[in-house]
Amino acid sequence: MTESEADRTSTSGSTPPVTDPRGVRLALISTFAAFVVLGLPEGIIGTAWPSVRDEFSRAESGLAVLLAGFTVGYTVSSTASGHLTGRFGTAKVLRIAIAVSALGVTGLIAAPGFEAMVAAYVVMGLGNGTIDSVANAWTALTHGARAMGLLHAAFGVGATAGPLLSAGLISTGVSWRWPFAVLIGGQAIALSAMWSAGGGFDDAPRHPAVEARASSAVSPPRRLLPLMLAWFTVYVGVEVGLGQWAFTLLTEERDMADGLAGILVASFWGGLTAGRLGLGAVGHLLRAERLMHAAMLLAIAASGLLWLDPFGLGPAALPVAGLAFAPMFPLMMNRTPVYLGPDRASRAVGYQLAASSLGFVTTPLLIGLLADQHGVGVTPPVVFGAVIALMALWTAVFRTADLALNPAES
Repeated sequence: MTESEADRTSTSGSTPPVTDPRGVRLALISTFAAFVVLGLPEGIIGTAWPSVRDEFSRAESGLAVLLAGFTVGYTVSSTASGHLTGRFGTAKVLRIAIAVSALGVTGLIAAPGFEAMVAAYVVMGLGNGTIDSVANAWTALTHGARAMGLLHAAFGVGATAGPLLSAGLISTGVSWRWPFAVLIGGQAIALSAMWSAGGGFDDAPRHPAVEARASSAVSPPRRLLPLMLAWFTVYVGVEVGLGQWAFTLLTEERDMADGLAGILVASFWGGLTAGRLGLGAVGHLLRAERLMHAAMLLAIAASGLLWLDPFGLGPAALPVAGLAFAPMFPLMMNRTPVYLGPDRASRAVGYQLAASSLGFVTTPLLIGLLADQHGVGVTPPVVFGAVIALMALWTAVFRTADLALNPAES
């Protein structure tokens, strides 16, 4: 995309005055805290599951039932989040969402049976889906790529800390319920931070690039949002699919020791988190579209290396893939109000996260079904094909938005 008026404004224009700058800063910090807490259960349940399974005498597939319950709640709430913020405001919806999530976690701790635990996971999904979509939309509307990168890095910190917390507590002999009790403490801290922000959420001015887009009379083509939804579905599917199946690929297909395979899989998530921290540090210096192009090309190279495995170097592609994936989701989320316009952004972000939950389920399932028939060696070609599809969708989004926003330059 050629440099648009919106981006020139974001670089050289001045930010509108802020009624309460301290409140806005506290609001941003509280979203970071909320995203650390949002990432914690991602890691807790995996390490707690054997204890949960044994207590309730469930099969291994019971974990999928729990995650499905969470996904149902998450999808419903993320889809409705834009409508809720339009009616009640960002601050109120976020505070209620954290309270709902905490209610779900309380249900987990008190669950007398597995069915009650599934119901609690649905409630937690309702809260977490709202937090995720509302915080993403608010950050995209009011801040730049740096803040969005740090927001998603905060999620990575929580997701990394979750299994360490859970495994550490359970190894001492306490119940699997204790890590979730710690999670409630984190939610209380995040909620307290949001109360301290006062009106910072609703007082925050739009980011200059978003404000410039708001002044444009150009309406985005109708096909742009469906293209973006498809992109989010494929992206989350390939990220989660690779992250979930890499260990099995390395140990069962490529005969790698469990310890080394675990380190390499951790390096994928480490690359993802480090890349997002890097985006938070220098994202304001880089053109979003150029960075997306570079990230896509790097992801293609990494997934090709994993598939072809020349000289046994394929596993080294995992941290590179994590680094390549790192900026994609935050950047696409950050550009949503610029591409679609700020009035559509809150609802669009909710739809995007609902589409993401579809990818979360379908791609790992597809790999599993194919692996049942052809072996886990199908993982790299599926990942490579998904990355190529991701690049094609990004190209379509980029060109469609460019034609809409810069018709005279295109």
